[in-house]
Amino acid sequence: MIELIVYPKSDNIKLINNSPYCSKTEIFLVLAGLDFKIIEFNADPAKFPKKKLPVIKDGNQQIEDSYFIEKYLTHKYKIKLNDHLTDFEKSQGFAFSKMLEDFFYWTVLHERWFVDSNWQKLRAKYFDNIPKLIRGLISNMIRKNMKKNAIGQGMSRHSDAEIYELGFKCLKALSDFLGAKNYLLGDKISSFDSTVYAFVASVLHSELGPELKKEAMKYENLINYDNRLFNHINLAK
Repeated sequence: MIELIVYPKSDNIKLINNSPYCSKTEIFLVLAGLDFKIIEFNADPAKFPKKKLPVIKDGNQQIEDSYFIEKYLTHKYKIKLNDHLTDFEKSQGFAFSKMLEDFFYWTVLHERWFVDSNWQKLRAKYFDNIPKLIRGLISNMIRKNMKKNAIGQGMSRHSDAEIYELGFKCLKALSDFLGAKNYLLGDKISSFDSTVYAFVASVLHSELGPELKKEAMKYENLINYDNRLFNHINLAK
């Protein structure tokens, strides 16, 4: 059976996981109809070569990064989730997935980690397993490294207001493109919905990013999409 190694799951079943990338892979496995078990990893992911989660173990194979996990599973198990899509639709799905994963993600991260009021909540939630005497030291060190990465990527060079503006623009673009469709690319689900749903759920159901959540709540079609996908996933389990 496939083992899916993820960060500790949220108590909120609609959030799935605090990491949208871990959520994405879990959703994909469900949509693909594959048997798997979840292993919650409550330690430093630096023990893995790419130093991040999710990771899957499939027999002797260990695959890291949600994109390469999906690619591996699709090839090995001949997953047909996207067979109904044209090349143009696949390009659209890829573009929106990468907008969320490689751009919008950094607005989510900034609001949670670098807005002080949200950071206090995140630290209490994520680091309570660390001994109290060193909790502040470890959590601040991790935050410092995250800030370095965010500045290197470019997002955290902007002001909070500018970052929110960019995040809100992504939510509007996603809502506009989704329109009245049931799924990202029409009336039939595709693998790209695993990414979109993971990020929509991450924004709508986390208390760590109140401004992005408030903005997402303005779009009825995103709320309906979240409910539709939640029901679809639970029926597929």
